[in-house]
Order: sequence, then structure tokens, then C-alpha cells
Amino acid sequence: MHSRILFIAAALAIASMAPATAYADGHENRIYIAVIDDIPSTTMAVRLLEVAYQRLGLEMRTLVAPSRRALMMADNGKLDGDLFRIESVAAEYPNLTQVDYPLLEGGLFAVVRDPNAQTMPEPGDQPLKVAVRRGVIIAEQTAVTLGMEPLHTESYEQMHQLLERGRVELALVSDIEGLSPLTSDNWNQFTVLPEPVIRFKLYHYVNRRHGNLARELARVLAELEREGVKDDIRERTLEEQVDGDW
Repeated sequence: MHSRILFIAAALAIASMAPATAYADGHENRIYIAVIDDIPSTTMAVRLLEVAYQRLGLEMRTLVAPSRRALMMADNGKLDGDLFRIESVAAEYPNLTQVDYPLLEGGLFAVVRDPNAQTMPEPGDQPLKVAVRRGVIIAEQTAVTLGMEPLHTESYEQMHQLLERGRVELALVSDIEGLSPLTSDNWNQFTVLPEPVIRFKLYHYVNRRHGNLARELARVLAELEREGVKDDIRERTLEEQVDGDW
């Protein structure tokens, strides 16, 4: 598993330092990246980016933080970047620069209790209630776009409980490169609808002071895909997910 820095201690330490300028001035060889915990695809993304940064002579360190706080810390320069987001995030955080090569790709799937369901539930007089993981912006945005009432949770276990207890009609859960909480046996009692509600790409973001680094990372990520390194990392991470090594 990738190394994790406890949020409170690390945040205090990082806040006391001048913003890192690893690639810009050559005096610092570490990059601090915010990550969301409890998401299986985080492991694959961290491993892939660790290799990419290593090829550029940089060591990547991670900081576990709540989703929107992570974005703010990357945007205001307290951290060097954010692990991954959907493309529309760039419009909301002007100090973040997109690494212009997709890091990961995925789909958002609807999960329901009805064992025979093939399509989304029909709304009644009231909007459908849907469980979404707080900070998973693609799920939050999709729920609103479809006119649903999102119930935000802090973990996938909470989403499971809301669906099991009938507090929501469905849950929106992502599958990214085959990595998903839905592979756990705990979700077998529910039905995952066969077609994704939406497909999406996830991009790595760095603070705008690392604009040159963003261009180099895009080149390296393309190399890693061509060389099969990304596939190797995906397969290794999938094996760990199957083995329950989380």
C-alpha cells in the first residue's frame, strides 16, 4: 500500500513550510499530493504517479485529506497537487493546472435493491433519494443533473447501510479501471445496473506554479501506457483487490 501521512500532523507541518517548488528551482526533490482515502482506485493512481514522478527525478509524498479540503490546499499552494479529478474541476479551481493526459478512466454505476432491475428506478412525486460518497464530484454532479436528492456519506460502508435500510432508492458507485467497492461480497445482495450512468476520465492536477511539470508529466504518463507499465500496475492492484488486501 502507498505511504500515508496522517492529515492533522502533516497539514501542520506543511502549513509551516514555504510552498514546495520542486520542479521549478531544483532545490527540493519532493512533491506533496493530496489523496482521498477509502477509494480503491487511489492505490493504482498513487503507484502510477510515483513512477511518473520518479522518472522526472522527484519523490511523491501523499497527504490523506477530505476531498474538498484537498482541492483547496492544492489550489492555494499549501500542497503541490491533487491526485485526480474529473475535467470540470479546472473551472472551479483556477490555480490548478491539468496534466493533459488521462490518469484513469471509469464509469459511474447505479446500485439498487430490486434483483430484477435493468434500468434506473422511475421517480414518483418526490425526487429519488440517492447515496453518494462525499467528495466524489462526478457522483454528486450526476445526482443533481438527474434531479435526484443526494444523501452524502463519509464511506462506502455508509452508502451500503443506507441502501440496505431503504433510506435511499439507489446508490451511485464508481468503477475505475476495474477497481470498485462493488467487488466486495458485501454488495452482492444488491443489483448493479449493467450500463454506467456516465463514463468519465480522471486527470492529475498540480498547482499552477508547476506548469512546466504538468507538461512533462503528460509526456511521461503517455510513455508509461505505451510501455505497459500502467497495465502492470493495474493488474497488480486488481489482484490485491480480489485478495481483499486493502
